[in-house]
Amino acid sequence: MTISKIDRFTSLGKIQHQQYQLALKREQHVRQTIDTIDASVEKIRQYQQDYKQDLISLQQGASSTEKLVRTRQFLQQLMQMEVDQLSQRQGLQDTLQQAQAQSLLKLQKSRMSEMLKEHAQVAKGAAIKAADAKQMDALAAQIYTRR
Repeated sequence: MTISKIDRFTSLGKIQHQQYQLALKREQHVRQTIDTIDASVEKIRQYQQDYKQDLISLQQGASSTEKLVRTRQFLQQLMQMEVDQLSQRQGLQDTLQQAQAQSLLKLQKSRMSEMLKEHAQVAKGAAIKAADAKQMDALAAQIYTRR
């Protein structure tokens, strides 16, 4: 038993559609990670503002040097965290662009499989019509030659 072109293109289309869906999931995962990093950076910036205010208050008040040093160190750590998060975000931005390109490629392949399937269906319909026409011509010729 042979597998028809339509069946092959249908199977190929299903596989490529699944690959497209998987590529979209990967893309969405990267987007969610970027959103998480954005939220984290926003919180870090808010903490920086809060600790800068605390530092100003500590400098104006009669606070211990130890407390000032710890607050400055923590503020520096927050700044480093922000830099690290932004660096990670930039890397993910590159990954997102690659994921988007991959998704687009998978979508194009999926659409191409659908087009090939449709062309195969049209060709099959045309072949059936041609065979029917040939049979009708043969029948007509047979009827005509009997008379």
